[in-house]
Amino acid sequence: MEVKNKQTLYNDELLNILPDGVIILNMNGEVMQLNQQALVELHVHSSVNAIMPLSTDRIFKLLNKKEDVLSTILEEIRQGKKVYSLPEHTFMQEQVDYTQFPIRGEFATMENEEEGKVILFFFRNITVELTQEYILNTALQRTRIYPWYYDISRSEFTLDDRYFEHLGIPAGEDNTLTMEEFVNMIHPDDQQAMADAFVIQLSGNTTFDKTVPFRLHRGDGTWEWFEGQSTYIANISGHPYRLVGICLSIQEYKDIENTLIEARKKAEESDRLKMAFLANMSHEIRTPLNAIVGFSDVIASTYNELSDEERTDFVRLISINSEHLVRLIDDILDLSKIESNTIRFTLDNYSLKSLLKDIEKEQAMKPVNGIEIRALLPDEDIHIVTDATRLKQVICNLINNARKFTEKGHIHFGFMMDSTNADTVQLFVEDTGEGIPQKCQKEIFDRFYKVNTFKQGTGLGLSICKTIVEHLQGEISVTSKPGKGSCFTVALPLDIKIND
Repeated sequence: MEVKNKQTLYNDELLNILPDGVIILNMNGEVMQLNQQALVELHVHSSVNAIMPLSTDRIFKLLNKKEDVLSTILEEIRQGKKVYSLPEHTFMQEQVDYTQFPIRGEFATMENEEEGKVILFFFRNITVELTQEYILNTALQRTRIYPWYYDISRSEFTLDDRYFEHLGIPAGEDNTLTMEEFVNMIHPDDQQAMADAFVIQLSGNTTFDKTVPFRLHRGDGTWEWFEGQSTYIANISGHPYRLVGICLSIQEYKDIENTLIEARKKAEESDRLKMAFLANMSHEIRTPLNAIVGFSDVIASTYNELSDEERTDFVRLISINSEHLVRLIDDILDLSKIESNTIRFTLDNYSLKSLLKDIEKEQAMKPVNGIEIRALLPDEDIHIVTDATRLKQVICNLINNARKFTEKGHIHFGFMMDSTNADTVQLFVEDTGEGIPQKCQKEIFDRFYKVNTFKQGTGLGLSICKTIVEHLQGEISVTSKPGKGSCFTVALPLDIKIND
């Protein structure tokens, strides 16, 4: 038997250098020879080759879906099938310890001068491959990293199926995209950078090891930022025949970056406005103080020399500047409460008609020549759960703000039900003043912002209004046309509950 093996079967040295297991069978399905890799995988001693042929049942079994498929495979080969590839999920069971392991393999028939036809069975234990594949897939599932490769000869990308699912686009056949399809997905501003990277890789002269940021068109019409990196596989002559790489979604980082940039800009703008606020504060405080002290001194020192009309004018100016100073200090105190989160609200049920009539009476005590200040109230009253003091503060702030920018016409205020929401009421303050430029309307509620730096005020009033309205779970907005006037609207729920 040993002489027969040496003469008729394949040289051991040749078979043993192969990385795959090789089993040679005769047409009866008996095992005639195993190479070194097959002996190792099947836990069989090399001396078994000296007692061949042996029944396959004594050496191994092939299982697919828990069924032994070896006999079926051998029968197809006997009927003329020259090559047979094992289906996926095929396992080999060695017959020493009955251990099972996944394999890939092929059967092929060959002519042998001494034995006639023989069957060569090549197989590879893929336990390590499947383990690595599972680990890689598990790791990738938790990321937005998508592997890909580009077949140069076919001009075709093959991508991870998760890539298509993530972008919300249909996958091509076998998860492929042509170069043209891929380029059409790239943002026009990023196509040149991608083209330059591909040219370098395809030249084979050097490896392009830098990451390339680019935007891809998603299925929903939006753009998403990715970062790509690749290398090439070359043939013997050194020419690339395949590019392999990964692309990583960096949209989340871009969003954070943009948020931080916007936050930095706002912080810088806030710092600038605060510096302007501090620089102007002495002027804002000193101006009314100087007027109060100055006119008080004049009255005190020249009281008997002044006419009744002059004394009345001086007292009026002292009153106006005192009111301005009180309003300025109130704004600063309110800002301090807001910054320290100590602002408190007391809720109760109030009549909006009564609340706005009270404001109208207060405003009537401070008439302005050429301006009608009046409440426009509907016949039917509305009751609202709110903090009356804070709500009056908002409306009065808006009216006082309108006073500064209105020289003639009217300032009207009132309320109406929201036509789109029966649980919401809309309060308004409209004027026929100089209006607000469109570019300023988004920033007008920011702290320290002033449309007109020459007008009195700290730029805190509207910001405080916005904060109070938001605490009352409402919204404040403005519509305005330069030269035509402005209308501020406060939308509030009829019933709210504020948690401490």
